[in-house]
Amino acid sequence: MNATTKLSAALPIPQKATGSHFYKYSEFTGEKREWLKNIILENRIYVPRLSQLNDPADGRPKLKGMSGDEWFDFLFQESVLTRTPQLSVEDQIKEGLILDYNIKHHGTDVMLRGTVRSLHEELDDWRIYCLCKRSNNMSMWAKYAGNHAGYCLEFANTGLFFGAAKEVTYGDPVAVDIRIREQMDGRWFFCKTQEWSGEEEIRVLVLRRMPPEQLIEPEWLTRLILGRKMPEADRAEIRAWAKQRSPELKVVEASWDDVAHVLRIGN
Repeated sequence: MNATTKLSAALPIPQKATGSHFYKYSEFTGEKREWLKNIILENRIYVPRLSQLNDPADGRPKLKGMSGDEWFDFLFQESVLTRTPQLSVEDQIKEGLILDYNIKHHGTDVMLRGTVRSLHEELDDWRIYCLCKRSNNMSMWAKYAGNHAGYCLEFANTGLFFGAAKEVTYGDPVAVDIRIREQMDGRWFFCKTQEWSGEEEIRVLVLRRMPPEQLIEPEWLTRLILGRKMPEADRAEIRAWAKQRSPELKVVEASWDDVAHVLRIGN
């Protein structure tokens, strides 16, 4: 079994999310108040860059280490032969000697860390809109919706944007070999470690260098759920925005059932 086959088995192909609706939890504080107003009245959603997400490993593959000779072969091919094919044989030899010296002088760990840093800078142009499969996920309300003082948006699984949502797979990180093109296909955007599995996440990947705000159709946003601890003034402000919207946005409330010990979402 070759390296490419092994990776295909370890990093699954992202699967299209199949739920009828997806959910976005958020606080109603600071700039996020304006974000919600833009969503309701202007049908614009803000999609964060990788560096704005909570998980520092999110969207960034773990790279496999290499020996000194492997680093030389890789970097000589990428930096000399591919990027500067016009160099004469003499100049290629000169560049090869410089590269060989730097690898031996600095060591393979420095090569790996430098490559990781460059890759992270390149990947940060990508944006990810993170969503959840359920509207009554207690940990999501507590962590992302201001300990139930925020809100949750309900989006229909339809259209060009939300119809492109894919499932997140949780498991142990897999080291990617950057020398193998098939391993650099971006599957890592939809892989997270097991400790994040409680978020039950699906996500939409927005191509690099796209604007941070994406327009959506009004009918894609189907409901807005108010947290059970949201202050009354905030509830009134959000309901006023919802009434201004065309069509008017349905607003419901979350409540805790003391008998059944479940979070209820109003109809």
